Amino acid sequence: METYPVIKIRKGKVMKNNKIIKKRDAIDFIEELGKKNGIVYAIDLDGYKKNSANLKIYKEIGKYLWIDAFPRYVDDVMDIIITGVKRITLRDMPERELKEIKEMAEKEIFISGKNAYEAANRAIKYNFNGVVLYEEQEIKKDIQTWKIYMNEGIIRRIK
Repeated sequence: METYPVIKIRKGKVMKNNKIIKKRDAIDFIEELGKKNGIVYAIDLDGYKKNSANLKIYKEIGKYLWIDAFPRYVDDVMDIIITGVKRITLRDMPERELKEIKEMAEKEIFISGKNAYEAANRAIKYNFNGVVLYEEQEIKKDIQTWKIYMNEGIIRRIK
């Protein structure tokens, strides 16, 4: 099964397994992880809490990043796409936004949310690449499925 490292980004600092990498070393750290693993799943806490994604970091090393920044609108998603990231996860995004995103975006896009069944149905309805689940979530759908294991610091493809 495919497995990639998970990091968190907050105020330009990177956290991996409760270790904080300062701003000046964050880019090099992510790039090294990316070269080694191909993809790094980045949970952007500033995007989640403040709707202020760390776009500058994405621009520098986007080719390695799978971004989970909780974009709220189509414009937020387009801002992330322009940075050159590899994949994007959309969490609990209103359905009216999903259709427009699918028509505009050519990136790999995954759907996630508090209700895994609903997220999977939306991913299927709009033909997105798959779903991303929290560790405690389960679904029984025929769709590409990834699960985040925060204690292990990884995301793993389970289907």
